[in-house]
Amino acid sequence: MTPSRWQQIEELYHAALECAPDDRTALLARADPDLRGEVESLLAQGATPLDHPAWEGASSLLGSTVAVLTPGTQLGPYKIEGPLAAGGMGEVFRGVDTRLGRPVAVKTSHQKFSARFDREARAISSLNHPHICTLYDVGPNYLVMELCEGETLAARLKRGKLSIQETLRYGEQIADALAAAHAKGITHRDLKPGNIMLGRAGIKVLDFGLAKSPQDLTLTATRMVMGTPAYMSPEQREGKECDARTDIYALGLILYEMATGKRSEQGQTPVLDQLPERLTHVIERCLEQDPVERWQTASDVRKELLWAATSTPPLEGAAKPGGSRRPWLAWSVAAILALGLSSVAFLHFREEPSAPNAMPELALSIVPPSGNLLPPVGGLSIDRISPDGSTVSRI
Repeated sequence: MTPSRWQQIEELYHAALECAPDDRTALLARADPDLRGEVESLLAQGATPLDHPAWEGASSLLGSTVAVLTPGTQLGPYKIEGPLAAGGMGEVFRGVDTRLGRPVAVKTSHQKFSARFDREARAISSLNHPHICTLYDVGPNYLVMELCEGETLAARLKRGKLSIQETLRYGEQIADALAAAHAKGITHRDLKPGNIMLGRAGIKVLDFGLAKSPQDLTLTATRMVMGTPAYMSPEQREGKECDARTDIYALGLILYEMATGKRSEQGQTPVLDQLPERLTHVIERCLEQDPVERWQTASDVRKELLWAATSTPPLEGAAKPGGSRRPWLAWSVAAILALGLSSVAFLHFREEPSAPNAMPELALSIVPPSGNLLPPVGGLSIDRISPDGSTVSRI
């Protein structure tokens, strides 16, 4: 599907959504019959073209007439236990390897080992990484993969945003998985929350069905749109060549969505002023329109996220300039100083009342914090204590 065709579907779909029922009917009646059919199918299913791979087209969202496997069905040594998910190209079932007693995920295709399945099998089989779903076996029209327990990131985001700590942790793991794939020359091209599983051990990147590898010459027609529109990079939307930086753009959108709970408006730079400065820096560069200006490798993104996670300022807000690295220490010393001064002053005045205009002399020992700086205490203003503790500036 070309960029112009997909854009026509999007424009007509959104225009139809904004119309009253009678106006919508008139709007669709004036449209090209084939285009109207695609949009009517989307409207009937309550689906949106932003959430599905562009190359599948609207017809893929309607499912297939292929019979659904039922519990107890045997595919070679694999016994089907129940459905897990369904998509335009096939279904995913929970199963068990009867030889090993191992739980598995069986991904079936509506077509006999389609080019997409062949591409996914070759992409996953070359990868061995804790944050990438492992491929176990290949059948005539199915893949047998590691069963990833948990929920997709898309499902999790429906309940709201993640904490900044979770965003950084999951983001680092996604970047690590992408770095492993990119090192093998594999570009995912369809990275999105629906293809990321959250489990006890962290994330798993799924669905390499649109992956591009150095050996893959399929689905590379000029001006062909590949990917899911809501997470497409500018070069993807224009049907241009994709590489690792394409996945990095999608990762930037996912980081923003995790941290804010909001999906970025398509083609618009999101507002990041409420996020921590270091995370903002990472996301902004991921989302550069020109691939040359983005982070050039997923490894770079991972390092930046690890750096942001170890930042001293509180992660849930912007860093405050001039703040102490260890404020608890400064305030503890200040409290001890205030208590000591008041105690000594009390004893001094009780035992030896001073002359009306006399300034009492006080002596006490203080171990200054790092940098020899103390905050103001009560009515006292202590600017600096000398390294040997013998003098202080202005009291």
